[in-house]
Amino acid sequence: MSDPAPYASPVTPPVAPPMAEGSFEKGLGAAVGAALLGAVGWAIVTVVTDYRIGFVAVGIGFLVGMAIERFGGGDPRLPVVGAIVALAGCVLGDLLAEAHIIAKDVGISIWTVLQKPDSLWRVYTHVFRAFDFVFYAIAAYEGWRFAKRGVLRMRAAKAAAAAAAAAPGAPGTYPGHRPWRPDRRPALR
Repeated sequence: MSDPAPYASPVTPPVAPPMAEGSFEKGLGAAVGAALLGAVGWAIVTVVTDYRIGFVAVGIGFLVGMAIERFGGGDPRLPVVGAIVALAGCVLGDLLAEAHIIAKDVGISIWTVLQKPDSLWRVYTHVFRAFDFVFYAIAAYEGWRFAKRGVLRMRAAKAAAAAAAAAPGAPGTYPGHRPWRPDRRPALR
């Protein structure tokens, strides 16, 4: 008879995903930081390319959502916050890009343009297109979606931790159950 040791493997319970370290405050702070970073990035892309690229708005939504997923701790309020912050980041990025365009066209510094927010807002609303709204909506959805994914991952981690704590034996076992082992095979006749 062959040695069953090569076929035997220890039964180890599956490892539960780690519980996320985070909170509403950390998630909100990370989202705002990501939105500011994305807005400045959008302005830089506009300055370098001399063209407003709407796809950057989707990137802002992605950044905001990922920041919330990473630092939000699974707080169920954060997906809505993620959508709002992503939208605000898009508007800020567009405003910074418009400020650069105005400063370049008029021949003044960008700081002078930023000191007149009412004039900047009028220009922004005048050049706003329906296509911009599409990218803003996608960015808000991305901010919501990735934040929601963080909430769902946290729920799954909590459920796995609760299941591991409640089961006295290895997962999938119950009282009187003997796990299958190769050395307990019925003999073939």
